[in-house]
Amino acid sequence: MSKYLSLNLNEIIDRIQDLMHKHNLHELIINDFIEKVKKVYHGETGLIDFRYVSELYKDDIIDLEKLPFQLDYHSKITKEIAQKIVIIKLNGGLGTSMGLDKAKTLLTVKDGMTFLDIILKQIQYLRNQTHVDVPLIFMNSFNTTYDTMNYPGVRDINEKNKIPVEFIQNKVPRISQETLLPIGDGSEAKHWCPPGHGDIFLSLKISGILNQLIDQGIEYAFISNGDNLGAIFEPSILAYMIENQLEFISEVTLKTPADIKGGILFRHKITSRIELLETAQVPPENKSDFEDTTKFKDFNINNLWVNLKSLNTLLETESLNLPLIVNPKVVDGVPVFQLESAMGAAIGKFKKTKVIRVPRTRFAPVKKCNDLLVRRSDAYILNEKFALIPNPKLKEEPVVKLSKEYDLISDFEKYFVKIPSLLECSELTLQGKFIFDVPVKITENLSLKNDSPEPMLISKVIENHNFKNIINLQK
Repeated sequence: MSKYLSLNLNEIIDRIQDLMHKHNLHELIINDFIEKVKKVYHGETGLIDFRYVSELYKDDIIDLEKLPFQLDYHSKITKEIAQKIVIIKLNGGLGTSMGLDKAKTLLTVKDGMTFLDIILKQIQYLRNQTHVDVPLIFMNSFNTTYDTMNYPGVRDINEKNKIPVEFIQNKVPRISQETLLPIGDGSEAKHWCPPGHGDIFLSLKISGILNQLIDQGIEYAFISNGDNLGAIFEPSILAYMIENQLEFISEVTLKTPADIKGGILFRHKITSRIELLETAQVPPENKSDFEDTTKFKDFNINNLWVNLKSLNTLLETESLNLPLIVNPKVVDGVPVFQLESAMGAAIGKFKKTKVIRVPRTRFAPVKKCNDLLVRRSDAYILNEKFALIPNPKLKEEPVVKLSKEYDLISDFEKYFVKIPSLLECSELTLQGKFIFDVPVKITENLSLKNDSPEPMLISKVIENHNFKNIINLQK
């Protein structure tokens, strides 16, 4: 029995439909959102019943290096199959957790280049090597489209193949936790929220670009997050997908202690299909099972390969209806629900699917400023394909723990005037304010604490203390 029985479900639906029609949203996204609201009304929480979660079958997953095709960008097969692929980058995030108010991909990440600079170099390198004008498309949000499309080199990147450079992520109403009604009339940005990156498939269809790609003979998409510069086109995966007539591939990599909350792929005992389980969908009593690396040793890294013809058929014959994620928030003191879905969950909608375990080199995201410090340091390099990968000399990924003073990019930039060398660092912990005013090399484990409200210069710290794990490179 629904706790919302005091409200008429039809009235809730009518109010939501009226608002979304008023703001010219497409019928596909309206219907998809209404289905999510119905689920919540009838008591669904978005949590997955762990009785139906089982481990992947042994043959569900294959290591990248064991694929029958091991191709480079110069091979004849690569040049043939490159004509069938489009590269799609998720670019709707503002990086608000880092204090950004523009697209996160405008942030400088390596060698003075932004994410966008490097993504553009990646696609240009691929095109130069294969002699194929592989399309690059961004899924922007209403918040990121202007900054992205006005960034040098972006607007004209698909000039030769005549394919649009972007499509816009949909928006849906934030709804009251108490009534499930929209919290406003839609006139303010806070009345709306993105429906999660699972919206990418509906947005691609609604834009008309999905049909345009298929009409031009492009049958596959490689989709990844814009802040993951390790995610470059891998021809061996596409060749394997084509050879085996697969509809959907998800990339995973081995978990480390830092990844225990990463989404996992599993076999659903009812559907018998490979499905995605995100941490937000895990019941509290099953948290330890979810984080058990002996049972689920890989996590989904959101590098996806999709058969576009299969996707189009699915969208034209039935509702996509991805698993629900209920994200509770508070807006102006009002508890609201943001109803979302994850794009990786689409694997459960296809029959011919596979999981490919890839090396950590294909996963280098920047979610917080501690990630940014590691990526900017010498622990990471850009290879000849402009993929951001761990330095070959790196023995282990440095663990960086920064206190709240470094959360915002404006403060981070102020404190890290010089980026330290982390190539020989195992763990760096900073509590309190430190200004890295000189280039230093940090080795092994280093923990510094400053209880003063005034920042301490690293050069002075070195002078006044005998730290063996931090070396001033100016001397």
